Amino acid sequence: MQAQAGKKDEIIIFLHLPKCGGTTLNRLMEWEYNPLRVFSIDPSFFQWSFSRLWKTPVSRLRKIEVFKGHMPFGLHERLEKPATYITVLRDPVDRAISAYYYMRSRRLDPQHSMAMRYTLEEFVRNTRNHNVQTKMLAGHDRSYNFIGGDCDESTLHAAMRNLSERFSLVGLTERFDEALAIAKIRFGWKVNQYAEFNVTGERPRRDAIAPATREMIAERHRFDVELYRHATTLFDRAAMQEGERLREGLEEIRQAKSLGAVGSSSYRIASAARKAISRAHSALLTL
Repeated sequence: MQAQAGKKDEIIIFLHLPKCGGTTLNRLMEWEYNPLRVFSIDPSFFQWSFSRLWKTPVSRLRKIEVFKGHMPFGLHERLEKPATYITVLRDPVDRAISAYYYMRSRRLDPQHSMAMRYTLEEFVRNTRNHNVQTKMLAGHDRSYNFIGGDCDESTLHAAMRNLSERFSLVGLTERFDEALAIAKIRFGWKVNQYAEFNVTGERPRRDAIAPATREMIAERHRFDVELYRHATTLFDRAAMQEGERLREGLEEIRQAKSLGAVGSSSYRIASAARKAISRAHSALLTL
C-alpha cells in the first residue's frame, strides 16, 4: 500500500526524475518552504552534488526540511529525522523522446554532442541512460552513477516496492495538476501561483514518431514501462481516496495557473531569486 500523507515533523525528499516535470515542481516547492530550509541538488552536476551531500555530516543538515533534486532513493538512511518521499513519473516513451530533443537543444548538456551525432533511434540504442526512472527509484547504485549501468528484474522490484512503501505522493507528468492538487491536500501547500518551467521546445509529437521507433524505445525502457504501470495504479488509488477534495484542489490549481499567466514575468523573476538562494545555501552546507 502507498504511504499516506507525510507527518508535519517528517522531512520531505523530492526525488526528481529527469524530464518528468520536476523543474516546475521544484520552483513551486521553493515558494512553499523557506529557501534556507531547502537543500537543492545542483541540476547540472547532480551526481557530484549528490555525492557531496551524502558525505556531509548529518549534523550540518538538521535544519533542512526539504531535500530535492536528481538523486537515487535512499537519502533517508543518512538523516536523523523520519523522512517521506515524493516523485513524478512520466510515460517512458514520451520521456525518452523529450530527453533526446532537450539534449540536442542544450549545448552544455553532457550528452549534447552524442545527441547531435545520433538519430533518435541510434541514441536510444547506444546510451546507457536507459530505464532511468527504475534505476533512480530502486536506489541500487551507491557509486553516484545512478542513471547509467544495468537494470534487471530485481531493480524493477526494488523500485516498485519503494514506491509502494516509502512515497507519500507518486505523481504522473501527464496528470501533473492532479498530482499537485493531492500535494496541496497531503502537505498543506498553498500554490498561490503556478507556471511551467524547463519545457522542451521544438520536438515532434509522439504520434509523429514512427510506430517501429516507439516500439523500440518501449523495449529499451521496458522496466520503466512496467514501473510506470505500477505508478499509475498507485496514482489512481490516491486520486480515488481524495475524492471530492481532489476536485476542489484541481479548481484551486486552475485559478493559480491563471494568476501565474497574468503575472508570469514577475513570478519567474521572483522564482529565480528563491532558487538562487536555495542553491547557494545548499552549496555552502556541503563545503
